[in-house]
Amino acid sequence: MSAICGAVSLNGKKIGAKECSILKSAFSDCVIDRWEEIKEDDIYMGCGIQYFTKEAVSEQLPIKAQEFFFDADVILDNRKALLKRLHFEEQDAVTDGRLLYLMLQKYGESCQNDLLGAYAAVWYDRRKKEVTVLADAVGYRYVYYLIRDDVFYYSSLMRPLEELCGELKINDRWVADYIGQDNLNAFTEAEETPVLGIYRTAPAGFLKITQKDIKKRCYWQPYQKKKKTVYKSDKEYKKHFLDLYRECTACLLRSPAETAVLLSGGYDSTSVACLAAKELEKCGKKLYSFTSVPFHGYEPDLGKGYITDETELVQKTADVVENLECTFMNMPEMNCWYDRKKYMRISEIPYKSPQNMLWIYEGMRQAYEKNARIMLGGMFGNGTVSFDNAMVYLAWLFRRGRWITLYREVCGINKKLHFTKKSVLQTAVKDSFHKKVKKADREALFGKSFVRRDYLKKNGSDKRLLRLDKKIQKCSYSHKAYQQAFLTADTLRHYGEYMQKNSLFTGVIMRDPTRDKRMIEFVTSLPYGQFTHNGVRRRLIAEYMKDIVPAHILKEKGMGRQSADLKQRLLPFSSQIEEEWKENYKKFSGSTCIDCKKALTGLEEKGIKDMTDFEIVRHIFTNILLEYLEAKKSYNVDRRVD
Repeated sequence: MSAICGAVSLNGKKIGAKECSILKSAFSDCVIDRWEEIKEDDIYMGCGIQYFTKEAVSEQLPIKAQEFFFDADVILDNRKALLKRLHFEEQDAVTDGRLLYLMLQKYGESCQNDLLGAYAAVWYDRRKKEVTVLADAVGYRYVYYLIRDDVFYYSSLMRPLEELCGELKINDRWVADYIGQDNLNAFTEAEETPVLGIYRTAPAGFLKITQKDIKKRCYWQPYQKKKKTVYKSDKEYKKHFLDLYRECTACLLRSPAETAVLLSGGYDSTSVACLAAKELEKCGKKLYSFTSVPFHGYEPDLGKGYITDETELVQKTADVVENLECTFMNMPEMNCWYDRKKYMRISEIPYKSPQNMLWIYEGMRQAYEKNARIMLGGMFGNGTVSFDNAMVYLAWLFRRGRWITLYREVCGINKKLHFTKKSVLQTAVKDSFHKKVKKADREALFGKSFVRRDYLKKNGSDKRLLRLDKKIQKCSYSHKAYQQAFLTADTLRHYGEYMQKNSLFTGVIMRDPTRDKRMIEFVTSLPYGQFTHNGVRRRLIAEYMKDIVPAHILKEKGMGRQSADLKQRLLPFSSQIEEEWKENYKKFSGSTCIDCKKALTGLEEKGIKDMTDFEIVRHIFTNILLEYLEAKKSYNVDRRVD
């Protein structure tokens, strides 16, 4: 796995030493174990290799073979199958970069769907004057790219491309969609960035670039798979699910160093931890867990339905999983407002979930201190291994007249969750007739955000976001709509965009077996009854893994809530923070995208003490955007002076 960057002249023009220096020096603060590069008159390729796997120590990237140049940021998860396909023995010392190169050399584009893992690759055929770029299917890795004066620049970080693109121009379409969504979603598409002219590879993205044009395509879309997986019994479904989940987890444990996991008291991360710990135990290794917990003195205020401190749940898991070593991070100094500039240096683009971004980054940083280079997680689990389709399933049964099965499920939910049979059935009937999605309410959708309505309209974001809202509404009514809304390139981008930056700056890579391409394909092919049966919801874990996941996790009814202490962390500094927000809103009162007067009025009416967590977060991500836009404006001024 690597940080990669480069410049390819499509017209033969010489690449200057300054350009090469700008590309390479951008990674000076990253945790790089070794740097390799190729420099010729019309091409530069650099690779900052990180030792996430044992093979990476002997990795030789970039590669030059006659008039063919290849650079890659890569971990391959199905090495065994690929080695066999290329007629190597399993013990042969073939690095992942070399293996990817050989696969592409022999099979070309036809092998894209045969590659599993986390990777982004760039190769250049000098004879054809053609650049090809490939990214993994589920959005782990990507490259930013810029084409200027017939030179193709690429980089794992955006920063060097900003220096190379001339005057920075803000992409108003990206900004409008970002701030127009009054929620924690940051993206509505997979390729654009806040800077005009700088793009990034989409998950499952494939590009061919010449002087004449750019051709793009997406080589994998999971929700378009039509074939259903049908077995004769639940026993067979269970076996195939567990075999696959074990395989998806085991293939991530290739580090010669230690392995860590971000662990909560929930189904997803606990199931990952249990499978990984069992595998690591075979070679006498521990699994190091990191859990975000509130600071000492925090007073819970979210009600009985939430678990704001998961220390006890995680500790009970460690009592069962003997090779699990726990670290509980209360991070007393963490403040998601005062730490914003430090994390902006890492994220490079605005971010919306400041409280979660900081503890995830801190977990990865502390994992590196324990000599762990792989960090596991289960963040995608709600879409795969712990997918809950109960109410959609009941509505589906009603529409199809499956009365016996419907009655069985209603009775099951009544018994397990203690809802009355009448209320469950009424909900199913009601949901069955929601074939027509309600007309989106503009006031409800945009009313509380601080975005200027004319800015949304000017950039077409009002219509785009209304269409997105309509698409999300449909998720409540059908599996197909859910898959088409959730299993998309922009969603996968959301899970990977910031994690790549964390990886570069901490020296630890985040991997999630619940987001494995094979797992997504398997889960989307299952019959609906595999997720809910006899009133058991989230069945793949709740029932099929009851001999693997500790009983206290499966019995827990409360919902875990990380960063529940967000407000209480800010309260001691609330007066100062509110003043800083007010100063920003006054300073940027002329903003074309943010209605600073509205934001200021709201802040004068309600302070941090009386705000909900999301109202606080809204002010934070709005101010982060304002400061980002100002920084880009100042960047242009500074360069003109230089």
